[in-house]
Amino acid sequence: MLAAFTPGLFIVPVIVVVVFVLVIWAARVQARKTRDRLQAFAQRAGLRSTERITLGFTSVESLDGEQSGRVIRYWTYATGSGKSRTTWVAVSVRPRVETGLKFNLTRQNFGSKLLELFGTKEIQVGDPAFDQAWFVRTNQPEFFAAALVPQIRARLMAEPAGRWGAGYKLEQNGVEYVEQGSFAGSEVFERLERQLPLLHELADVAEVAAGS
Repeated sequence: MLAAFTPGLFIVPVIVVVVFVLVIWAARVQARKTRDRLQAFAQRAGLRSTERITLGFTSVESLDGEQSGRVIRYWTYATGSGKSRTTWVAVSVRPRVETGLKFNLTRQNFGSKLLELFGTKEIQVGDPAFDQAWFVRTNQPEFFAAALVPQIRARLMAEPAGRWGAGYKLEQNGVEYVEQGSFAGSEVFERLERQLPLLHELADVAEVAAGS
């Protein structure tokens, strides 16, 4: 029976276990780096961090604080499940007052063309370059078209295209910017933080809508 022993039958399971351990170790290292980076960012920006533990991994769920009298929040979330699961990062600015205004701004792309085919209506602001580049939806067309003043349109036009799923919207979380991705890279924080001036301007629009 000893003569029939095949070393490969023992080596293969060992390799599988070693690979599994290495994958878990690498995931833990990446999670720790991301957590440390988020905590450093939170300290610099004066934000509070909320953490969660999933399968033994501690991660930052959100960063919350206040800027210019408005609540701001950075967070990540997922939609779908299994192979269709998609991770998103977002930053939001909550208007100081409740508003009935809703809007959604995304780049013109194949997805927006499909929405139009299925009857989704977009608004035009009368700026040909902007109307060609951005797909704008709102529940108050006349007001929002007028509210997208040249300064706001210029900020939007300056944002580079190409980040999958990127867009701006006003919903229950306030005025928010979202894109597909995670907090795993330092450039993500810089990009999200860069959105704050524009989000504050859009929050101004929401407050004006509430007042009117």
